[in-house]
Amino acid sequence: MYIFSILIYFFFLSIIAGIFYLVYTWVNQFISLKKEQNDLLREIVKKMENK
Repeated sequence: MYIFSILIYFFFLSIIAGIFYLVYTWVNQFISLKKEQNDLLREIVKKMENK
């Protein structure tokens, strides 16, 4: 019975770690997309100023 409780503990711990990993990757992807969008907007503004 003691081993079963340890397995349940590690199972829930792995679920929590997986959720944190998914949130971390989502936030990093969101930040990189915003950065790319800002770079594209800067390029558009530079082209508009040159005209």
